Amino acid sequence: MDTNTRLAVDIKLRCIGCNKRPSELSEYIEAAKENDMDPDAYVWTEEGTLNRVNGHFLCTGCYVKAGMPSGPNGWTAP
Repeated sequence: MDTNTRLAVDIKLRCIGCNKRPSELSEYIEAAKENDMDPDAYVWTEEGTLNRVNGHFLCTGCYVKAGMPSGPNGWTAP
């Protein structure tokens, strides 16, 4: 098992705004279904705010509420 796969399995993904997991958020449920994957896998591969060290991210609603943070190389949840 490569490092990315191991991390994706070991880390519990959670939105740091609403404290929900991808499987509790319709945006990830729908996108995952369209891409024939589960919501966690979808966030792991597609979510730009994902902190790959601790599994934190912001769902779209929380990202907007946070003021849509950005940086020169994008923005990652703390």
